[in-house]
This record gives sequence, structure tokens and C-alpha cells, in this order.
Amino acid sequence: MPNLCNADKQRAPAAFDRRLMPSGCRRGFTLVELLVVVAVVGMLLGLTLPAVQHARESGRRVQCANNLRQIGLGLQTYHAQHGRFPIGCLEPKGRRIAWSVALLPFIEQSQVYQRFDWQLPYNAVANLEATRTVIPTYLCPSTRRYEPGRVGPLTDKRTRSGLPAVDSGMACIDYGGMYGFSDATRGVTKPGMMVYDKPVSLKQATDGATETLLVAEDTGRGYKFNGEWANGQNIFDQSGPINRTQNNEMWSDHPGGVNGLFCDGAVRFLSDSLDMEIIEAICSREGEEFIDWTKLQ
Repeated sequence: MPNLCNADKQRAPAAFDRRLMPSGCRRGFTLVELLVVVAVVGMLLGLTLPAVQHARESGRRVQCANNLRQIGLGLQTYHAQHGRFPIGCLEPKGRRIAWSVALLPFIEQSQVYQRFDWQLPYNAVANLEATRTVIPTYLCPSTRRYEPGRVGPLTDKRTRSGLPAVDSGMACIDYGGMYGFSDATRGVTKPGMMVYDKPVSLKQATDGATETLLVAEDTGRGYKFNGEWANGQNIFDQSGPINRTQNNEMWSDHPGGVNGLFCDGAVRFLSDSLDMEIIEAICSREGEEFIDWTKLQ
């Protein structure tokens, strides 16, 4: 049988059409062509992955802001019922109970709240069933940098022999109550909305509800940095720029800043490049400072 491929090529080389060749005559990709395809695909992936990661982080940041909105709604409801916000830290008799315990019934966590005994310390054995319950609303989905003493959403507290401590495994929180602002170099201390043993009302926020922080992100802390939601030392006074220290200061894993909840229920993204004058103003409740809101945009 004649070779149709060669015959066709010899009779009409100018009109030879590769598409008309029998299937046995078609050739595959050359190595150069294959390398070009791989390079193009790699370049497209390189362009696409950062966009995908950015979109995912944007979604996580929105979820974090929604957590704070839910916390804010709960705090507003609490204030409407009691005429004040929860006490930041209830200390008498060594209880050290946090504002975030009092908030539980107002964020649809009544069952957890009912298992907590207010007459005992926050980390008492009788309270562990409640305090080991993970509260999704209290966790920022972007958190990835954990201080020692924390594994995921739980604390990892060890004895000297390396065994888990009795009160290990308590559930964490990535949001802290605003105790105020302090600057040791200037000898300045200004109170915020959540302090020790005293409830604070909106009337005491003479700077205005829209200009006073109530709760802000303070992520990734373990038991060493008081990162449990039941721990009353989950309040902090800001003393430096945002995202500079993870120990009881505004801190998050969102690129460029943190989410903050104001007394009027609004959630705003606070850039980590904010001037200290602005930080001082929004962290204190009665400093009578002027805030240039254009710097918060």
C-alpha cells in the first residue's frame, strides 16, 4: 500500500494541509512548545494566586468585622437593659471575671453562661466546662500568629513536669476591652470604657460615642497574655502604635491594621500607621481631644 502521507506531500507541497493528514501522521508537542506552555501556566498562576489570597483575606476581615458588630449589638443591648456596659474585670475574691462572660447571653450563648459560676474564679475547676467552650464570635478568622501557651482556639498551659495544667484548654478570645491609654514617658494615663470593678456608661464617654473605642482586636494571645474569654485581664490600655506588640495592645493578622468597635456600634478598620494623637484620642473616653476623621479613612 502506498505511503499516503509522503505521496500527498510530493504531489501538492504548497497546498498540503496538516489537518488532512491521517491521524498516524500527526506529530505531538515539541519540548520547546511544552516548556513555553508550562512557563505561561506558571506565570498565570503567579498572577492569580496573590489575587485569590487577597480575596480570601478580604473575606476573613469582613467576617472579623461581623464578629465585632455582633459583639457591639450585644453590648448595646446589655447597656439598654442595665444602663451601663459590663465591668471590664470583676476582681473581688480573686474571681477576675471578664466582660466577655457577662456578654454571653447577648450573643446567643446563654447555655454557656448558665454553666458559669460567678461566685468562683474564672479558672475554677467548676467553671472549666463552660470556659473550655469555643465561642466562634470571639475568634478572628485571620489569626495565625499564636503566642506560646495557645494552640488554635485553646490555651495550652503546662506544669513544670510538662503535663497539662488543671486549667489548661480554656477557650481564647481575639478581642479585648478598651481600658484606656497610657504613656509612661509623659506620665499620661487616660481611662477607657472597660476598667476594673466599675461599670462605665455611655454618659461617661464625654468624647462622644462615635469617637471612643469600646473593643478592639488583640489576637493570638495564650494564657500567658491573658487571652481567654473568661479571663478578666482581657482588657488593655494602648501605649504605642497599632500592631507593634502582641501583649495587650491592638494587634491583628490583617495586613495594615486592626478592626475596632466604637461605642456607637460602628466597626472601623484602624490603620497601623495612625498617628499616636489619634490613637490616644480614640482609646480614652474623656480626653476632650479633637479627632481628624480623615486620618481614619
